[in-house]
Amino acid sequence: MVKIITGIDALPKIFKKISGNKSLVLASGSANVDAGGLPVYQVVRQLAGKNLRAIWSLQHGFFVDKQDNMILSPSQAWPELNVDIRSLYGRSLLPEESWLEGIDALVVDIFDVGTRVYTFVNHLVLLMRWLSGRGIEVIVLDRPNPLNGCQTEGPLCRREYFGIVGALPVPMRHALSVGEYLSYALSYYSLDVQLTVVKARNWRRRDFFTGIWTYPSPNMPSLAAALVYPGAVLLEGTNLSEGRGTTRPFEFVGSPFLDHFRLCAELTNLQLPGASFIPVFFKPEFSKFAGQVCRGLLIRVVDRLSFRSFAVYYELIRLASQWHPDDFRWQSPPYEFEFDRLPIDMICGSDVIRKAIEKNLVFSAIRADIEHELSAYGESIRPFLLYP
Repeated sequence: MVKIITGIDALPKIFKKISGNKSLVLASGSANVDAGGLPVYQVVRQLAGKNLRAIWSLQHGFFVDKQDNMILSPSQAWPELNVDIRSLYGRSLLPEESWLEGIDALVVDIFDVGTRVYTFVNHLVLLMRWLSGRGIEVIVLDRPNPLNGCQTEGPLCRREYFGIVGALPVPMRHALSVGEYLSYALSYYSLDVQLTVVKARNWRRRDFFTGIWTYPSPNMPSLAAALVYPGAVLLEGTNLSEGRGTTRPFEFVGSPFLDHFRLCAELTNLQLPGASFIPVFFKPEFSKFAGQVCRGLLIRVVDRLSFRSFAVYYELIRLASQWHPDDFRWQSPPYEFEFDRLPIDMICGSDVIRKAIEKNLVFSAIRADIEHELSAYGESIRPFLLYP
């Protein structure tokens, strides 16, 4: 297998050429590493020296210590690296004006997981819109999409539902690298930002993740969790547990009221490609149903290429809502700084999916409309694809 070289791996050889003597800030998380396991902040610090003026952190905090949505992170000094960590996921989602004093460029290295709702790339889109016209270059150290760059899933996010869980008209599983996502945003919003993408090498769009998976957020501990996430994230809009507070977040789904043996059998009968279902019991240590035993399922991906997470979890939620009308409910706002609309609608990018579930429509009844959207999306992103 050919080794994939990410943007951070390519950076040392070209750093002087692209950075000169610029004063930099780094947007990254402490768990991001290069191919040798060296943290990204150490690589950039060694290359930039005192020109690294600050680190900007996103959701879950720089130290990846914030477990859930809307748990804000403080800004703080970091004496070991002699640099300030400034939280973009704090009182505001945008920097203070003073943070830009003497800064020439923003260097970005984020570990995206290929699902639109994962906030990192959308937050960067919001940040680029704020930076437009301010003369700050954005240098993206690109990473391949861990779910591959070919397969897409779910409906597109509609503009009236834009926010930190969807800042572009992209589907739930978007198939873009970080650099491609931000290149699309640059054009979509007609931004006045100099965007430089340090491309990854040797990545073919059909490739799934290879390399060192640390943990981009506390509840994304493995590629197995990322593979199910495009559908499993819908659970955040329901009162079903998505396995937070267990060692298998997003792979587990359940609740004390769920008829999990029946659900397991029915999902198996649906013959959903690439998936298998195992009845389990689990007890979350925090989040939904903390301290209670849940009747649930373990969702196993047995074939990555045919597995479609969005369809699997759509059917799971549809069945649970029909079988348990007195217990199942949609979560109420707020959700990721949206205080009016239902979380499930923000997650799905419209109210279409929720209404289809409420009508008890099987996924095959809405598949054609979604595939039509995905086909149009494929054409719209073609000019921004950086990899064959």
